[in-house]
Amino acid sequence: MIRDTSAKDYRSTMQAAAKAYLLRHQDEYLANDERLFDRTCRYLVHGLEVPTFMAQRLVHLAMTELSYRVAIDRGQGDETRLCLVHVRSGERALFPLRYLPLRLQPPTAQPAAAAAN
Repeated sequence: MIRDTSAKDYRSTMQAAAKAYLLRHQDEYLANDERLFDRTCRYLVHGLEVPTFMAQRLVHLAMTELSYRVAIDRGQGDETRLCLVHVRSGERALFPLRYLPLRLQPPTAQPAAAAAN
Protein backbone atom coordinates (compact mmCIF):
# COMPACT_ATOMS: atom_id res chain seq x y z
CA MET A 1 0.00 0.00 0.00
CA ILE A 2 2.79 2.41 0.87
CA ARG A 3 4.53 1.58 -2.40
CA ASP A 4 1.33 2.37 -4.40
CA THR A 5 0.94 5.70 -2.63
CA SER A 6 4.54 6.72 -3.24
CA ALA A 7 4.27 5.72 -6.92
CA LYS A 8 1.10 7.83 -7.29
CA ASP A 9 2.79 10.74 -5.53
CA TYR A 10 5.79 10.45 -7.85
CA ARG A 11 3.59 10.36 -10.96
CA SER A 12 1.45 13.28 -9.83
CA THR A 13 4.54 15.32 -8.92
CA MET A 14 6.17 14.63 -12.29
CA GLN A 15 2.90 15.40 -14.10
CA ALA A 16 2.73 18.71 -12.23
CA ALA A 17 6.34 19.40 -13.28
CA ALA A 18 5.40 18.65 -16.89
CA LYS A 19 2.40 20.97 -16.70
CA ALA A 20 4.51 23.77 -15.21
CA TYR A 21 7.07 23.32 -17.99
CA LEU A 22 4.31 23.38 -20.62
CA LEU A 23 2.85 26.57 -19.18
CA ARG A 24 6.26 28.25 -19.18
CA HIS A 25 7.03 27.30 -22.77
CA GLN A 26 3.69 27.08 -24.60
CA ASP A 27 3.99 30.62 -25.95
CA GLU A 28 7.14 29.62 -27.82
CA TYR A 29 5.09 27.27 -30.01
CA LEU A 30 2.10 28.91 -31.65
CA ALA A 31 0.37 25.68 -32.55
CA ASN A 32 3.08 23.09 -32.81
CA ASP A 33 2.05 20.81 -29.98
CA GLU A 34 4.28 18.02 -31.26
CA ARG A 35 7.48 20.04 -30.78
CA LEU A 36 6.35 21.23 -27.36
CA PHE A 37 5.45 17.63 -26.43
CA ASP A 38 8.91 16.39 -27.50
CA ARG A 39 10.69 19.20 -25.68
CA THR A 40 8.76 18.57 -22.47
CA CYS A 41 9.48 14.83 -22.68
CA ARG A 42 13.19 15.58 -23.09
CA TYR A 43 13.04 17.87 -20.05
CA LEU A 44 11.47 15.16 -17.91
CA VAL A 45 13.83 12.44 -19.14
CA HIS A 46 17.08 14.39 -19.03
CA GLY A 47 16.35 17.01 -16.39
CA LEU A 48 14.32 15.01 -13.91
CA GLU A 49 15.42 11.48 -14.87
CA VAL A 50 11.91 10.20 -15.54
CA PRO A 51 11.83 6.98 -17.61
CA THR A 52 10.98 7.69 -21.26
CA PHE A 53 7.84 5.54 -21.35
CA MET A 54 6.48 7.32 -18.29
CA ALA A 55 7.51 10.80 -19.45
CA GLN A 56 5.47 10.51 -22.63
CA ARG A 57 2.36 9.48 -20.72
CA LEU A 58 2.81 12.20 -18.09
CA VAL A 59 3.28 14.92 -20.71
CA HIS A 60 0.19 13.71 -22.56
CA LEU A 61 -1.86 13.89 -19.35
CA ALA A 62 -0.45 17.33 -18.53
CA MET A 63 -1.29 18.61 -22.01
CA THR A 64 -4.92 17.55 -21.59
CA GLU A 65 -5.12 19.81 -18.52
CA LEU A 66 -4.00 22.91 -20.44
CA SER A 67 -6.45 25.38 -21.87
CA TYR A 68 -5.46 26.96 -25.11
CA ARG A 69 -5.07 30.71 -25.24
CA VAL A 70 -5.74 31.14 -28.94
CA ALA A 71 -8.75 29.99 -30.95
CA ILE A 72 -9.68 30.40 -34.59
CA ASP A 73 -12.83 32.21 -35.70
CA ARG A 74 -13.49 30.80 -39.15
CA GLY A 75 -16.55 33.01 -39.59
CA GLN A 76 -14.40 36.12 -39.97
CA GLY A 77 -11.53 36.77 -42.29
CA ASP A 78 -11.20 36.01 -45.97
CA GLU A 79 -9.12 33.84 -48.30
CA THR A 80 -5.89 35.66 -47.35
CA ARG A 81 -6.43 36.26 -43.62
CA LEU A 82 -7.53 34.26 -40.60
CA CYS A 83 -9.08 35.64 -37.42
CA LEU A 84 -7.33 34.52 -34.22
CA VAL A 85 -9.11 35.04 -30.91
CA HIS A 86 -7.41 35.35 -27.53
CA VAL A 87 -9.64 33.07 -25.45
CA ARG A 88 -9.39 34.88 -22.11
CA SER A 89 -9.71 38.49 -23.27
CA GLY A 90 -11.83 37.97 -26.39
CA GLU A 91 -9.49 40.13 -28.47
CA ARG A 92 -9.56 39.36 -32.17
CA ALA A 93 -6.90 39.96 -34.77
CA LEU A 94 -6.66 39.18 -38.46
CA PHE A 95 -3.40 37.54 -39.51
CA PRO A 96 -2.21 36.91 -43.05
CA LEU A 97 -2.24 33.18 -43.76
CA ARG A 98 1.36 33.26 -44.96
CA TYR A 99 2.52 33.98 -41.37
CA LEU A 100 0.66 31.07 -39.82
CA PRO A 101 1.82 27.46 -39.75
CA LEU A 102 0.07 25.14 -42.20
CA ARG A 103 -1.63 23.45 -39.27
CA LEU A 104 -3.66 26.59 -38.49
CA GLN A 105 -4.62 27.37 -42.06
CA PRO A 106 -7.96 26.36 -43.53
CA PRO A 107 -7.78 23.25 -45.74
CA THR A 108 -8.43 25.27 -48.91
CA ALA A 109 -5.45 27.55 -48.25
CA GLN A 110 -2.94 24.76 -47.59
CA PRO A 111 -2.18 23.79 -51.22
CA ALA A 112 -1.69 27.46 -52.15
CA ALA A 113 0.57 28.08 -49.16
CA ALA A 114 2.62 24.98 -49.90
CA ALA A 115 3.06 26.07 -53.52
CA ALA A 116 4.20 29.52 -52.39
CA ASN A 117 6.98 28.05 -50.25
